[in-house]
Amino acid sequence: MRQRTTNFRSIALAAAVGLGGVAPAMADSMVRTSLNADIRGTNPGVTRDGNTDEVHGHMIEGLVTYASDFSIIPMLAESYEISEDGRTYTFKLRKGVKFHNGEEMTASDVEWSWNRLAGEASESHCKNFFNGENNIKVTSAKAQGEDTFVITLAEPYAVFLATMARFDCGSMAVLHPDSVNADGSWNKPIGTGPYMMGDHAPGRYVELNRFEDYSSRDGAPDGYGGGKNPTVDVLRWEIVGEGAVSKTALLAGDLDLVDIDAMTAAELKDQPNFSVDAAESAVWDTYLLNSDDPVLSDVRIRRAMAHAIDPQRIMAAITEGFGKASPSPVPPMSANYTDVQAKYLTYDVEKAKALLEEAGYNGEEITILATRRNGAYYERALMAQAMMMDAGINARLEVVEWGSQLEAYRNGSGYQMQSFTFSPRLHAGLSFEMFTGDADRKAWKNPDAVAMMNESLRTGDPEELQAIIDRLHEAFIEEVPAIGLGHRTLFTGMSSKIDGFENWGAGLLRGWMLKVKD
Repeated sequence: MRQRTTNFRSIALAAAVGLGGVAPAMADSMVRTSLNADIRGTNPGVTRDGNTDEVHGHMIEGLVTYASDFSIIPMLAESYEISEDGRTYTFKLRKGVKFHNGEEMTASDVEWSWNRLAGEASESHCKNFFNGENNIKVTSAKAQGEDTFVITLAEPYAVFLATMARFDCGSMAVLHPDSVNADGSWNKPIGTGPYMMGDHAPGRYVELNRFEDYSSRDGAPDGYGGGKNPTVDVLRWEIVGEGAVSKTALLAGDLDLVDIDAMTAAELKDQPNFSVDAAESAVWDTYLLNSDDPVLSDVRIRRAMAHAIDPQRIMAAITEGFGKASPSPVPPMSANYTDVQAKYLTYDVEKAKALLEEAGYNGEEITILATRRNGAYYERALMAQAMMMDAGINARLEVVEWGSQLEAYRNGSGYQMQSFTFSPRLHAGLSFEMFTGDADRKAWKNPDAVAMMNESLRTGDPEELQAIIDRLHEAFIEEVPAIGLGHRTLFTGMSSKIDGFENWGAGLLRGWMLKVKD
């Protein structure tokens, strides 16, 4: 009877993780991990979210990237030089780098790729980072010969290279022009990365195959750069909506490496044949507030909500005591995180009630949008709802699919409050830029805040940058465009057969470092 029960569970589990009861085709080596939702597409920097960026990051590379310490280092560029006036960037390209179709990369490919993401006809939101709409104005981006690419700016901009390396822009990836069809429509990514597109069964799994002709840089892996010498033949992401299913699949041997929650980490850490990695990240968990909403347009109500919510208690609960609150968008590992960034509106129910009375709040409903995807979106929304209700706020929780929530975020409408997460922005100014600006999706549109944020991205002076970041934080806790919780502690559970895994603050898997033990 026991054996029959185990077999039934294995069949159900296989179906849940997308195997449909049939094991994937055997390869020399494979690592099976999971995603809580399918990738949004295969067009880097255009169709994306955090999951998609992680998969794309194995296939594509840009001229520069982030190192482990979040500094900027060359990737496809052998080196780069910045002119004395800070306006011209000259990139010398690495030689012998091949695309997945076997063609060798040239400067003309770099120019074509730049225009794909930053040109007027681009479908990517990233073009607005370089066309002057969001401060940086690129006046020229041209190939010079076979191995030189030159970009000229209208004025110096301190975080230009950091903006190029942004994960949500696909690191301004260099692709072969055959990535698009003759009519200009998207085909598939033909990049330079250590893995290339394999089989994708929407809603079930996505596979990447090791690129045998990959040209690695010398040296050890360094963030998203350095040496990349993959040994695993196939990386397979199973699409698993529920974290409990991922955990069960890991324990059953159907998955090799998965993101887990704090409770599962506590359960697994002492089990034989498994290991757990825990690392603080720059991923920011927050509650976004829609200041354009008729109820939330009153800052007193937003401040009351902030006083009603206890970030310390919520972070302790969702991390099993591993994590702590850090309500500033600037991550604690940043050089710009000081005592100022540790300030926030403290938990004070009586103060929340007083502000509500002062604002004339009359029990209007405030809806919290959340999803059940991994990352405690639902759990932290549920706790916020309970705390707000204790303070007299008529809070209602609405659970939707992630795609619907993301659409509401992008439109900047259709929500009052939502349990949200921002992927890492590895410069303090960009930590504010991710939700500050004139675009519909930005929660903080105050002109003074936007001006300060823009100045933080222009200055190259460390002391001036710190002063601006401090002023931004003071304004942030005064106006409450969002209620910050903390920077996520990332937990990874893995089979003992997996070697080489290292987490880092960016929170992205680096499959080229993985090895499968014999």
